[in-house]
Amino acid sequence: MCHAHRVSARIFSLLDRPTYTYPQIDRLLGLTKGTAHRWLNGYRSGGKGYEPILRRERIDTRWATWGEFVETRLLANYRDEDDIPVQRMRRAIEVLREEIDAEYPLARGFLYLEPKGRELLLKAQAIADMPEEFAMLTRTGQIQLAPWVFEVVESADTDDNPLRDVVRLRVAPEFPDLHWDPRKRGGQPTVGDSNVLATTVAEFVTAGEPADEVAGWYHLTAEQVDQAVRYRRFHSPAA
Repeated sequence: MCHAHRVSARIFSLLDRPTYTYPQIDRLLGLTKGTAHRWLNGYRSGGKGYEPILRRERIDTRWATWGEFVETRLLANYRDEDDIPVQRMRRAIEVLREEIDAEYPLARGFLYLEPKGRELLLKAQAIADMPEEFAMLTRTGQIQLAPWVFEVVESADTDDNPLRDVVRLRVAPEFPDLHWDPRKRGGQPTVGDSNVLATTVAEFVTAGEPADEVAGWYHLTAEQVDQAVRYRRFHSPAA
């Protein structure tokens, strides 16, 4: 795509908002300890330095932005750190940054929801020699998202700016009413459209409070309370 056809970009403060520490991301996404830091800030191994995958360069900070969290979530759905073709993935992201002239390209719904965006995904993966890693061309000429991309796209809410930035993510398909939202509770999982933490709801129930009463306190449904309890059962709260 030539420069004249790029989507015009401007600063979107939500994606730039520092929201999580690296250990928080690992815990929230179920990643091996240190994975978020390696992907976002690079690492050294065997006397050799490896550049970040999701940042242009290393940054001396303990914080990751919401946009970086979304991108890490996308990669986490793909495969484990040791199996990612690092150089190819980095190259594809570099191409996408250049094409849309914006940071956090993987956190922009435009790439997945708009035809021109999907064309850019195909272009980036071709340049990076990553056949069908992001998207694939069907026999009918349509561009279909790879399953790991589709799963995250289905879980995301986007705003209405031209790049369709991701503003909220559902935690998992089995918890459709639990969300990560950087505007609420420091990005920790909240329930429905409320401002209440999933862990708060779950702790009341596990402490012996009747689930229906807890639901009434926070104007939640019985199903939403059940999701919070099940989430707390299988996930330790991030510090």
